[in-house]
Amino acid sequence: MSAAKKIWLNDRLIAVDNAHISPLDRGFTLGDGLFETMRVRSGQVLRLESHLARLRRGAAVIGLSLSWTDTELEEAITQTLFANELQDAFVRLTVSRGVPSVRGLLPDSNASPTLVIQCGEFDGYPAALYERGMRVVTSSVRRSEFSPLANVKSLNYLDQILARQEAAAKGADDALMLNTAGNVACASAANIFFVKDDTLITPRLSDGALPGTMRAYVLDELAQQHGLVVIERSISLTEIDEMDEAFLTNALMGLMPLVSVNDRAINAGVAGKLTLALRHASE
Repeated sequence: MSAAKKIWLNDRLIAVDNAHISPLDRGFTLGDGLFETMRVRSGQVLRLESHLARLRRGAAVIGLSLSWTDTELEEAITQTLFANELQDAFVRLTVSRGVPSVRGLLPDSNASPTLVIQCGEFDGYPAALYERGMRVVTSSVRRSEFSPLANVKSLNYLDQILARQEAAAKGADDALMLNTAGNVACASAANIFFVKDDTLITPRLSDGALPGTMRAYVLDELAQQHGLVVIERSISLTEIDEMDEAFLTNALMGLMPLVSVNDRAINAGVAGKLTLALRHASE
């Protein structure tokens, strides 16, 4: 695996070892910013338009002014990939509110945001994991469906980190996060789907689910291609036993079979036929 040689910082490429961000940057001191993680295949960023649209929606929620156009961001991503000679990769775009003139919670309207684009070689999760499927356990960390950040991919990821640590301590692949009402919201870094007959069921965004780009792709394209009924609704934990199949989605892993929740098997603990068909269609 080749290490990235260059990183994009604000308005130019720079050697990774020479890239420095001020310790006063609000992204570091307060987690005040946003990020997008994208998959690159054969030099093409998958669903780039959707990622940048979500970035701008998030910026509007937190009142962060982005001084770059989508075209400029796309060009910066392209240059970063080219400089690192990458064709199959991940790209992470991070933007923070930058360095304020005075400390405090209120943003400084005169501060310039900080933009970082990094990339690295990535050709997918291990094939054996897709064959086995993921196992999750319910986390004690609740996702607040009332928080304005529930639908924003912000730099504040401590809830998800705690949930993933809890899952790892129990030997699980990921954590299932419930909202304050006790309904299913998401995994620590993925959306969740269930299959019942020919129907796809997934939590509503208002239940605390992040508007994932892969989630949107499944709902808007894959489901239609396969003639599936789609329902976005609240899902209780007890309903999972009634589901035929389940899978997780995010930008990097694509569509991952989910085969057990709290050691209770789904579809006898193997990936379902529809899950496999959707995964194949998404590749």
